[in-house]
Formats: sequence, C-alpha cells, structure tokens
Amino acid sequence: MLDKTLNALKAYTPPEGWGGHIFLLPEQAMRDIYHFILDNKLTSCIELGTGFGATSCVILSALEKQQAGKLLTLDKAIHQPVNVNVLREHAGLPGERLHAVGDVLGYNWYLAELLQQQRTAQGYEPLFDFCLLDGAHEWEPDALAFHLIAPLMKPNSWILIDDLNFNLRMIPNWRESHGSHTDKELDAFQMKMVYDLVVTQHPDFTDFKITHDDRIGWARKKPAPSFWKKWMGCS
Repeated sequence: MLDKTLNALKAYTPPEGWGGHIFLLPEQAMRDIYHFILDNKLTSCIELGTGFGATSCVILSALEKQQAGKLLTLDKAIHQPVNVNVLREHAGLPGERLHAVGDVLGYNWYLAELLQQQRTAQGYEPLFDFCLLDGAHEWEPDALAFHLIAPLMKPNSWILIDDLNFNLRMIPNWRESHGSHTDKELDAFQMKMVYDLVVTQHPDFTDFKITHDDRIGWARKKPAPSFWKKWMGCS
C-alpha cells in the first residue's frame, strides 16, 4: 500500500510552471510515520499544516491499509492547483477517510472551535491519537498550537513536531516570504524552541525523543490516571 502511494506521488506531473515541491518530508520519515501508525493501530489522526498533501496521502494510506480511521488535516488554504485532494485522487486513495480544511485564520482558530465543542464539566473530551505538527514553523503560532491540541489528544496518543533543525532563513526566497521578520526570528530554530520549551515541559507528556537527523521530535501523552479511567468507564 505504501509503495503504491509513494510511487503514484513520485509519478505525479504538476501543472507546467507550478514550481512547488510535493515532498516536504523526507521519504524515510514518511515511511516511518506510515509504519508507526500501523504498528500502534492509530486511527484518529490530525495534521496541523497540510502543505500540498503528500504526507497526508501517506497517513491516509496507513489508515486504508488497516481499514480504520480518519485524518483531519488543517491549513490556511487548500492550495491550487496542487493540493491534498488532487494528490489523493491521483494516488487512488478513497476520500471517505479525509477531512481537509482550509481556514484563512489558521489551525489555531479551528482548534479553538474544537475545544469549545469538546468541553465538558470535567474538562475536554479528547479526539485524536496521532498528531503531526508541521505548519507555520514559527514560535508564536506553534507554541500555542501545541497547548491547544494537547487536551484534544487521547491518553497514550502521540504527537510529532517536524523541522526542529529548520529556521526561516533557510527558505530560498526568505526575503520575499519573511523579509519583515527580525534577525532573531529568521535565525532561531523556532520548532526546536517549541519542542524544548513547551512540549518536553508539559506535565501530561512523556517518552520524548528526536529522530531523523535531529529533525523530528516525538512525545507521548501519558495514560489517564486510574480514577479518570474509572470515571470514563475504561478498563
């Protein structure tokens, strides 16, 4: 299933003059995410930062392989002419497991709405067992994004933070895209800041590790306390 999906994505010919990059994660990282989802039987997935949708297709491929689960992927826009829906169809993946949202306000506003929906007298009813945070790559939106997604993650769920070893000045056209930013913002490894200062310090998370040449940070949400398990009717 994975090889079929990757080969289809590699064979995709974007429209002439598009100039984008379909693969924003290294192939080995995408393979590892695919197998991680299968090995851990993860089914409720959220991706913060869709990009053009190649990684979304890999996640969908894992869900289709196990015949269970859905992916919610969020970004500021459904890009044109290349996007997750175009790539999904090209790869022959069914659309029933995908909910792609383009919200000009970004994923933090969408997460705020989810929190409002999931709020109960006892806290928040969690939704997800896997999260890939690979979106803005900046301290302010993504430090907040982690705090917003944390209560929506189920006990024993996993979150991956991409691009710990990236800074904005690495973007080839950074002057056009981020020319108004300060040197501090351009040179800081902002996702590493999110991981070190926010993720690893959160009392509800554990099992921290960094992989793929210092690129991806992992964390697992701790199991629910026994009294919460009893209250929620869990064994």
